Parts: sequence; C-alpha cells; structure tokens
Amino acid sequence: MTGLRAGPGRICLAAVLLVWGCLACRDPEPAETSADRRTIVLSMQPLWGPPEPFAALLADFEARHPGIRVEVRTLPNDSDLARQAFLTALGGGDPRPDVYVLDVVWVAEFARAGFLRSLEGTPLWASLEPELLPGPAAAARWDGRPWAAPWYVDVGLLYRRTDLVPHAPSTFLELERDARRAMAQDPGLAGLVWQGRQYEGLTVNALESIWGHGGGGGSEGRLALNTPEAVAGVRWLRHTIASGLSPPGTTSGAEEEARRRFQAGRAVFMRNWPYAWAELQREGSPVRGRVGVSALPTLDGHPGPGALGGWMLGLNAHADPAHLDAALALLGHLSGEEAAVTLAVHYARLPARRAIYRSPEVLREAPFIASLLPQVERARPRPVTPYYGLLADTVQGSLSRAVTGVAPAQEALTEAQRLSDAMMGTGP
Repeated sequence: MTGLRAGPGRICLAAVLLVWGCLACRDPEPAETSADRRTIVLSMQPLWGPPEPFAALLADFEARHPGIRVEVRTLPNDSDLARQAFLTALGGGDPRPDVYVLDVVWVAEFARAGFLRSLEGTPLWASLEPELLPGPAAAARWDGRPWAAPWYVDVGLLYRRTDLVPHAPSTFLELERDARRAMAQDPGLAGLVWQGRQYEGLTVNALESIWGHGGGGGSEGRLALNTPEAVAGVRWLRHTIASGLSPPGTTSGAEEEARRRFQAGRAVFMRNWPYAWAELQREGSPVRGRVGVSALPTLDGHPGPGALGGWMLGLNAHADPAHLDAALALLGHLSGEEAAVTLAVHYARLPARRAIYRSPEVLREAPFIASLLPQVERARPRPVTPYYGLLADTVQGSLSRAVTGVAPAQEALTEAQRLSDAMMGTGP
C-alpha cells in the first residue's frame, strides 16, 4: 500500500503524478465577483449513486454562504492510488485542496506528516464529538487530538441471495454448506465472492477471517499474525479458492469485481461494504429484492466483527489561512445531520452519528441503514498507527502468497510476522 512501485496491479510514480496532474489541468477559475468571494477546493472520491443529491448538498451550502464557491476535484476510486496522489501533492506543500476526504486508516499517518490541521478547540469538534459513535470518534484522533471529522462509516458485511439461502449462516461451515447446495442446483453460481487482490481489501478480508476464527488484532500497532487463529483464518480464505467455493479470479478482484458478479446473479454470498446495497437495489438490478445482509460468520456462531472502515473530512494544513473559516464551514456542513441523512438515503453510507440511525427519514427511506447499527457497534478497527500504510504494505505480499497457494499459510504468516515486527520494532 505504501511505496511507489511499478508492476501488475501496483501503483507507479508516473501514474500517481498523472492522476494529480490531470486533476490540476482544469479551466482557470473565474474571476472573483468580490473581495470576499473565495473558492474552496474539496477533493474526494466519487460517491456511488446519483450525482444530484450530493450536488444539491453543495448548492445548499453555497446558498447559505454566498461568499463561498465550492470546487470539487474528483480522485480515483482506487484508495491506494488516491492515497499516493495525496502523499505526492501534500508532501510537496500543495495548498489545494482546502478540504479533503481521507480513509480512516490515513488519519494518524497524515497527522504525523503535517498534512492535517487539528480540529482541537474548534466549535465544530466540540459540537460534533458528543454525537459520534465511539468507533469513528476514536478513529478521528491521534496522539490525543482530533484531526478529522467523521463523514461516514463502513463495516464489512455478508450479503446473500435470499431466494437461494433464506436464513443467514452464522458459522463458516453453515456458509459453505448453504453455498454448495445452491451451487449444486446451478453450476454457474460462485459460492462466495470477496476481495483477494494484493491491496488493502485483502488485508481487511484476512483480518475479518482471523477475527472470525478467534484471533485478536495485536496491541500497540502490532499485528498478531503468527498464531493458530490467524493461520486458521488465512487457511479458510485459501480453502474457498482451492475448493472451488470462490472463483479463481478472486485473487485478482476488488470490491467492484465482487459486486458486479453478485449483482449479475452469479454468486450466492458476497463479502463487501454497505455501499453495494444501493447498487444491488437499483431499478433493473437482476437481484433487486432478493438480497439479505448479515454479520460475517465465525467459528462459534457469534456475530462476527467486520472491519471498521469509512471516510473522514480533513483540513489541509498547507491551505491558505484566509480560507480557514470557509473550509471549516464546509467541513461542518458535510459532516452535519442533513448531509448524513442524504448519504444514508441516497448512497447507502452509514452515519457516524448514532442519532441518524433513528431519524424518521432514514427509518422510512433507508431501513437497511437503520438496521446496521449493531454491526457498526461491533466493528473492529485496524491498527491505529502513523505507519499503518507501510505495515499493511509489508504484510500484503505474504497474505497474497497464502491465498494464492504459493506458500502454506503458516509459512506466509511466519514471514509476515517477522517482517512487520522488524518494520515496527515490535515483538511478543
């Protein structure tokens, strides 16, 4: 995940510079109509779904703040590529964007690197913090200070075809049994699709499987990988491919590959994030009305914790200080209740505020979102460390060797533990 590398499925420096360069290659900004009018730049990945609701949200902000214009710069949906674009630009002191959207696992890294302006002491954070769920509130902090405002939350979920499997499986054995029954009726079905490409999605899937097999997350930034539970969890992922439960292309696929196959009606189960729900239920979707969502399976049948994901809104520490009040106003607008309801109803994005799950509009228009509060409360964070990117990058190669069958799980995880401990200066 960290490092500028060339090669299949990896990020090279040229690609990162091209992405950021293209974002900057836009028409010159129009002349300001007055000395008070400011253009605030927001950088973000596109939201899956109709563009109109989010455009209306920005238009409402501009109507309430007639002296401010918002310019949106869109980043790639590939999070690794988006991160590298930020590292390249912000590392060079780029004053734009003023506000940007960042993954929860980037907060500590970006704060330590000096890319974020702390929200400590701002009225925004004082009003926002009491409303937040504990997970996203903690993810916004590093070194005791708040550095970003939670925008929306993600958590790993198990999707299933309810016409093929009426009741959600609670264990790995039940999932495989139910999938194979459906596959026996229709050989064109995959049993389970998930994210197995060598990128952050593989890290998340591996951690969820490890947790489901009784493993822990380690402590103080250390990943506990060389344990019987971790080996069992990674062996399960390899088993899904080796036994034909999951298609061979799993090891080169990410979220969208899994979502497209499942939405086309060619898979029984899918591990994915909440965003997929809105896509699956759209008009014309082959599986619309035939999808259920549940907690991830475990060995003992207790609801499994999905990985805590999601996105934050941060202030660029290099931005023009004259833009600070406008940038704070935009950040407050986008992290407010109205925005949270819009994201939940139109984009299936989980709110970071507990009260939004009880909002009459969300209960009426997006009951799926309202039902996921227990899953969010069970979600587990990945290690919180400024070196998370390097840590994940270090272990992903070993995880990939295990799930592709290049190396046995025990051998791969022994290697991953050695490399990660050496890199982090940690040990048992």
